[in-house]
Amino acid sequence: MAFTEEYFIKVLGEQKGPYTFPQLKQLYEKNLIPEDTLYWQDGMEEWLGVSDLCGAKRRNRLRRLKQLRVTGIVLLATVALLLGYCGPVLKEGWREMNDRDLTQQGAYWRARGFVREDVKEQDASVAFDQYSAAVVTLTGTEVTVILPGTLFAKDGAGSKMTWKVEMQYDGEKREWRLPGR
Repeated sequence: MAFTEEYFIKVLGEQKGPYTFPQLKQLYEKNLIPEDTLYWQDGMEEWLGVSDLCGAKRRNRLRRLKQLRVTGIVLLATVALLLGYCGPVLKEGWREMNDRDLTQQGAYWRARGFVREDVKEQDASVAFDQYSAAVVTLTGTEVTVILPGTLFAKDGAGSKMTWKVEMQYDGEKREWRLPGR
């Protein structure tokens, strides 16, 4: 006859059991018994904490889960802040380079892209005024866009400017082009 160890536990003052070690460990690891549960087996003089028998694995796992949760929250908050801060700039940049519609807004965004490319070659940067301040005159597949904004030199000095961008729309390629390019 095989000998199996039997364990008894005290949960909230009530004795339960007998349990085998695998049963007791499963109850412990699945949080079905409190961590301060006491156990006893034949031959022991006093009741001991079940965490001594089953190990502190559950505590470590809970600690790791809490750390992962905190890390995840911090990561999500960082991404949200970055998107909140950089999102509008990234969206505008994308529109400047990719808006290919034969519309006033499409022409406006692409004209901004062309100006930004020119300004970048001058080692400067630009901040455009609102769309409502621009003048877009679309006639067929030709457009003139007047863009007000501020040109910032490398030293940070800014000066108000107005750019006039004339473009043509290539319907086959669905893109705006500068004449002669």
